[in-house]
Amino acid sequence: MFTMTSSCSDGSRKERLRWTEELHDRFEEAVNRLGGPEMATPKGIWKAMAIPGLTIYHVKSHLQKYRIMKLIPESGPRSKFERRHISELFPNFGATCFTEQKEALLLQMEVQRRLNDHTEVQRSLKLKLEAQERFFDRVAEEHRNRASIAKSIKPLSPASLPALCEYSDSNGKEFECDSEIVKNEIRHERRISGSLQG
Repeated sequence: MFTMTSSCSDGSRKERLRWTEELHDRFEEAVNRLGGPEMATPKGIWKAMAIPGLTIYHVKSHLQKYRIMKLIPESGPRSKFERRHISELFPNFGATCFTEQKEALLLQMEVQRRLNDHTEVQRSLKLKLEAQERFFDRVAEEHRNRASIAKSIKPLSPASLPALCEYSDSNGKEFECDSEIVKNEIRHERRISGSLQG
């Protein structure tokens, strides 16, 4: 019905199963009874087949191949699996994926640019805030210095200030003297000019 061979390539004993046409038919019957390749589970198929020596791992592997085979159109009845490039199976796969990847990359680049811009704005604001803080510190320091200088200067007492009245009186007397001299000179010039005219 089927042939098993052993392979020990990785050191563990693995039994390899060659799926005969009869075994494959029984596999398909079990799959169809369980609702088709998408609904059937490896464990359910294994139990439905009930073949001694067949393991769930054999069924699991064969089910994967069977599902893929259903996606690939057969070139003839019961043909073996053909190696085909994914672009043969899905003609728009490469272009669609490339376009989507390109759009995703452009979107990612735009997000990165915006993050960089945002980071630059934050850095600029931080520098401005630090400069403003230094400015206010200087203003506060100057204010403190002026206040301490103002406290250290003694206020002038009225006795140390010159009397404004005395100063005003002496300036007034000087002004009076000057004005008398000017008046006398004006009178003298009038007399001279009157005597010349007359």
